[in-house]
Amino acid sequence: MLKKVLKYLTSTIVIISLFIYYIIHIDGNFYKIDNDAYRSGQLNRYNLEYYLNKYQFKTILNLRGSSNDQWYKDELELSNRYNTKHIDYKISNRDYLDINRTKQIVQILKDAKKPILIHCAGGADRTSLVSALYQYAIKHKSKAISQDQFSIIYGHTPYFRPKVIAMDWSFDNYVKKTLKEKNETTK
Repeated sequence: MLKKVLKYLTSTIVIISLFIYYIIHIDGNFYKIDNDAYRSGQLNRYNLEYYLNKYQFKTILNLRGSSNDQWYKDELELSNRYNTKHIDYKISNRDYLDINRTKQIVQILKDAKKPILIHCAGGADRTSLVSALYQYAIKHKSKAISQDQFSIIYGHTPYFRPKVIAMDWSFDNYVKKTLKEKNETTK
């Protein structure tokens, strides 16, 4: 009986792992937020070119920062070829961002030509934060709707990787501080 359970458990883990591998490495964890914004993990050259051609991105916001690696060279080359502005704004998925950093991100989102592609390495944590900021600050969605960008669907799992909760806290702080500022200016 124990052998059967272990075999079933092992098979389930393998299938889930293959599915996650597919989503992140083959599909690129690519999702549409709305007609003006899309989110993903690091896309390979083929996927990036496919999505650039299909969606005609005007801006790519890379949350990983610049790099000497091939993915970065490919991204810059394709951005140039498709006349897409490329913005590097490096953040860590484990670092809490204060209000000044989140306001900088919101300003980038406001100024960016659309449609925009927002990405980090896996598309799970940093991309979730920036996508939530986009929904809340740019599209004026509610906090609850904006927080849907922090989802296991995108790979955001702070209960398995507790340090990435910093992204949720950064968003919560932005909402709290901007609401406070708004209330103070209306008094």
